[in-house]
Amino acid sequence: MGVSATAYLLSVAAFFLALSTTSTALNITKSLSDYPEYSSLSSLLKETKLTEAINHRQTITILALDNDAIQSISGRPRYELREILMNHIILDYFDREKIQKLGKRSAILTTLYQTTGLGTNQNGFVNLTRIAPGEVVFGSATKGAPLVAKLLGSVISQPFNLSVLHISTPIVAPSFGDPILAPPPPPGSKPPAPAPKKSKSSSSSSASAPSPDEEEEAQDEDTESPSPAEAPAPSPKTTKGKSPPKPKASDDDVEDSEAPAPSASSRLVCWSWLGVAALIGLVAF
Repeated sequence: MGVSATAYLLSVAAFFLALSTTSTALNITKSLSDYPEYSSLSSLLKETKLTEAINHRQTITILALDNDAIQSISGRPRYELREILMNHIILDYFDREKIQKLGKRSAILTTLYQTTGLGTNQNGFVNLTRIAPGEVVFGSATKGAPLVAKLLGSVISQPFNLSVLHISTPIVAPSFGDPILAPPPPPGSKPPAPAPKKSKSSSSSSASAPSPDEEEEAQDEDTESPSPAEAPAPSPKTTKGKSPPKPKASDDDVEDSEAPAPSASSRLVCWSWLGVAALIGLVAF
């Protein structure tokens, strides 16, 4: 084969190689330009010089924050912001379908920060966990770090090159800065209802009426008739002008109670009978 033929074949091979590279090359800025709700993320990727690192990859997944969610980290120092954003760039392709087909409940994903060689305590990895069917959360793989970001949906899916997943909260590894606090409850939520207050009329009626416990004890005594030793009657509570109703006494309670003191008339009759008996005894003697 001549030199000219070899050069021709090499040029053709180089052409197809360049064509295949162009067809698979990423342009994250162009891809996000169709989604204005992620314009802040696109701008921060440019400022931190991460667009070049993304575009040089053939397979990438971005955990994207919309314009509202990314405001919580946009004011941080440039170096800190770069580290945080690098932890949102996964060096593999993951869309919602692939996540649902994962054999394990949790997976550890490698991020772009791990390529710097500065990763420690797994702060260059992200933890993906399925907490329920259709519910997926993300967080730093550092031990003890919470899973703060919820998967909200898919923005871009280009198998198997580019996937952009919408998440709720920035993922900040403990060594990258202060964590993002949980969002406050929505303004339309109602505060818990206060405990009801008793009115004067209800308090006076409750003082004259027996308590539910006293009513239950009275019902138990009516049905079971326990002995005084097993079920002592509750001590009566006195109120002004009225006395609380007494529980119904059983037969044993009546027998064990002390007899009332004799009246004056009964004592006079008793002494009369004693005198008659003494008189009859003297006559018989």
